[in-house]
Amino acid sequence: MSALILSTVLGIILLYLGLTKKKSILAPVAIAGLLGTLYLTIGGWGLEATYFHDMVLFDNFSIAFNASMIIITVLIFFFGIDYYKMMELHVAEQYALMIFALVGAFLMTSFSNLIMLFLGIEILSIPLYVLAGGKKSSYRSNEASFKYFMLGSFATTIFLFGIALVYGASATFYLPEIKAYIAQFNGNLPPMLLVGLLFIVIGVAFKVAVAPFHFWSPDVYEGSPTLITAFMATVVKTAGFAAFYRLLTIGLLPMPVPIEKALWVMTGLSLLIGNLAALRQLNFKRLFAYSSIAHSGFIMLAMLSQNEHSAQVLLYYTFVYSLATIPMFIIFILVKRESNGQESLTAFRGLYKERPWIAVSAAVLLMSLAGIPPMAGFMAKYQVFVLSISKGFLFISLFAILMAVVGVYYYFFVVREIFTEGEHPKPIIVTSLNAALIIVCALAVIGLGIAGWNIPI
Repeated sequence: MSALILSTVLGIILLYLGLTKKKSILAPVAIAGLLGTLYLTIGGWGLEATYFHDMVLFDNFSIAFNASMIIITVLIFFFGIDYYKMMELHVAEQYALMIFALVGAFLMTSFSNLIMLFLGIEILSIPLYVLAGGKKSSYRSNEASFKYFMLGSFATTIFLFGIALVYGASATFYLPEIKAYIAQFNGNLPPMLLVGLLFIVIGVAFKVAVAPFHFWSPDVYEGSPTLITAFMATVVKTAGFAAFYRLLTIGLLPMPVPIEKALWVMTGLSLLIGNLAALRQLNFKRLFAYSSIAHSGFIMLAMLSQNEHSAQVLLYYTFVYSLATIPMFIIFILVKRESNGQESLTAFRGLYKERPWIAVSAAVLLMSLAGIPPMAGFMAKYQVFVLSISKGFLFISLFAILMAVVGVYYYFFVVREIFTEGEHPKPIIVTSLNAALIIVCALAVIGLGIAGWNIPI
């Protein structure tokens, strides 16, 4: 709870620091505050605690995911030092809004009551609606903000309607009590309860861009400022899936058959639509949006293959995915600056000739995202497949493996461009801090792929 309070206070402090007009102190203060939050978060390991009449539960699951999101946010803020160097206005507000979104993410990993889940989603979402429109002079950014806000509002309405129906049927918002209420029907649920549960699942599925509720993702990823896109693709996705997993395990297991079938359909559609649509993308951010949908399918497969290792596989997958995604967006910004704002994959041409070490690092990161051994992305997908096959889900596992092969193809579109010689080699200007971030993340995905981890959550 101390970590939640500190992060909230940190966001307020950053807003007041914005009044000083000293932009250079914002990132150091934000990073120092997040490191303090990380220390308090890890300090609660093994000390399960509940707050607000058991509406919030801080256990090892929430602590592990919160620590993961804090680390990724710190990497994004290090990236922000260079990213916001050219921006004069509203820098403090952008840092503060990301911190406030992180507070919502903390609630999404630690709820045991549907009202607290709703509050977490809204605290996460509202800052993102503003951040997506951070480039006020950009038509695409304004469109992304408006589209995200409108579709997010509809998803929230469906989610709230689902909560109302579930409460009307069960007379409780607490997930353990809802689980006990569901169990007494032996699978034959009243229609009102079943529809309510389906609406709740749809609301959470929208937040993690699971097909067929993914339609907002490509346009919002493309139109948002790149730093915010990186935040959405990593921290927001991690929080969403942690909330999804907690919803299923605390409130719905064993799952009602109609809900389970709906989730399997979402999994298959995410794998199919995400991978096949990514094959046609020439814009880097849209490519990553569709690949993110595909990764959502793999994560859904891990969630539905429930056993004692599912949470650990989910944490590992989301963390190594984030660890490879952040530096790829850094590299994208570097080549975009030197190609007059070009966002197509051809912006990467000539990178190997100009900066070989960046090109090799990018290849390592893309190989991890594609699931090539010995990178961490391969180990993440391998763990998902082992988990699903061990539960007897052979057909969907084979389909996921086939889609993973398709994923290799479109990630290598980018690799091909990186190692293609450009007509006019462009000087790539990279700061020492960004260089360090790229190298550290590239080494980390190799190290985590070889060594792995074993965190009992």
